Amino acid sequence: MADHVIHWGGEEVSVVVLVDGLGDPSVLVPSDTSPDKIAVFAQPGSQACATEIAGVLDAHVKILPDRDGAKTISVVEQCYLWLNEIGLGRNDLIVGVGGGALTDTAGFVAATYLRGVAAVYVPTTLLGAVDASIGGKTGINVGGKNLAGAFRHPRRVVIDASIMKALPEALVREGAAEALKAGFVGDAKLVELYESAGLAAPIMEVVDRAVTVKVRIVSSDFLESGRRAWLNYGHTVGHAVEAAAGLSHGEAVAIGMVAAGELSARRLGFAEAGRQRSIIRQLGLPVAAPSADPMEVLRLMALDKKRAGSRLRMVLLRGIGDPALVDVDDDDVAVALEAIGLG
Repeated sequence: MADHVIHWGGEEVSVVVLVDGLGDPSVLVPSDTSPDKIAVFAQPGSQACATEIAGVLDAHVKILPDRDGAKTISVVEQCYLWLNEIGLGRNDLIVGVGGGALTDTAGFVAATYLRGVAAVYVPTTLLGAVDASIGGKTGINVGGKNLAGAFRHPRRVVIDASIMKALPEALVREGAAEALKAGFVGDAKLVELYESAGLAAPIMEVVDRAVTVKVRIVSSDFLESGRRAWLNYGHTVGHAVEAAAGLSHGEAVAIGMVAAGELSARRLGFAEAGRQRSIIRQLGLPVAAPSADPMEVLRLMALDKKRAGSRLRMVLLRGIGDPALVDVDDDDVAVALEAIGLG
């Protein structure tokens, strides 16, 4: 299984390393860096792994709140003050160990502390491995999902096969939503893999295929001026439902893909909407959000980062591997919401 390299501006700016075991410091620290101090950020669920890594690297550890509780301005301020206390310098290193919320926050702190400190991510969830840790998007929530952030690649992403293979089913299921999204956006064989094997699909093949899709798209459009927006398939409705109904990110993306799939069928003739819904159900993910307040979902959708002025845009599919960013109107939004029980 080969490493993946993201290219941007003519340089190799991020490497994804697929390894088995985190006991070697050279795996975790890029060879062209020589930090005096290393700060490790983690959450309760990744504390054991972070402690192991800190022992290998002789690093300081700070535990942040769980899930999106970490993605707040107040937590980021606490991180800055802690980095002041331990004396982290501009040539030092921040390591983010955990799921997508943790790497989002650790990356944002690294991008902004001292105007930029090198970062390494060690994702400990499938969702983090296939999506959040890849591509250099950092962000925190300020009234809407990821509305404050920065584009800044980590120096390295280290995906440990032993961690991925030991994940509990709930985390495999949640990450499957983002991996399936990558399949519908850019890898028909990944869609077929989930259709035939469900959650029993070989996890490292899933990781490798999903990462390949994301690296290919990010390398062509790091700052999201065009094609990179395709990776937000299912996210316009999904992010809104996530906040309005208090769902996990994976559950919300699954619901968002159902909404986007039905609208894709209406607007672009997408013939796989029913198949997509069936695979999502097979994975044990939700396909509707009847408990969400439709007006709150609409309000949150209006904050979506892909909007252009007053126009809302959604990623839709003409076919598997054939996405497009489309301006949508109120009737389109009504179709999307009706598809997930909010009509």
